[in-house]
Amino acid sequence: MNKLVIILLAILPIITFSQGLEKKEIAWISLEKAKLLAKKHNQNILIYFYKKNCPYCDKMKKETFSKPNVISTINRYFLPVKINSRSKDTIYYNNVAYSNQQPIDHGYTFRHDFYAEVASFNRDGTTQSTTPTIALFNSNFKKTALFPGNKPAELLLRLLKKHIK
Repeated sequence: MNKLVIILLAILPIITFSQGLEKKEIAWISLEKAKLLAKKHNQNILIYFYKKNCPYCDKMKKETFSKPNVISTINRYFLPVKINSRSKDTIYYNNVAYSNQQPIDHGYTFRHDFYAEVASFNRDGTTQSTTPTIALFNSNFKKTALFPGNKPAELLLRLLKKHIK
């Protein structure tokens, strides 16, 4: 019995203190969970749009999303969601159902309608979209900002800090 008490006393501080440590990666959650938590806690949502085999998405993951100050800022101030811009999932936005309507055999190579709706931007008079892209939404799931393209850590932090409550 004494050995059990000693073991518990030895590991209790480890368990207790490890819960307050900074996370070493972004705590991505589902969009549905983010929408619920945003309303409940009056918190902003950060959606990161990516696609598979995208060199700029890979670069952003390695060089930006691996930085402790970026991880800490996103996890602390936003509800982070990661969405494949070519997903086949149905997403509801402004009471409209968005999906990737292409047939399954080539639908994974075509962009999702939600991505096209919220990640599009105008450049030189033309509507464009790119991956990676970050879109910010308020607690009512209304888009408040868009950051298209790969962003170095320092630039992303400056952009995000303008939207912290």
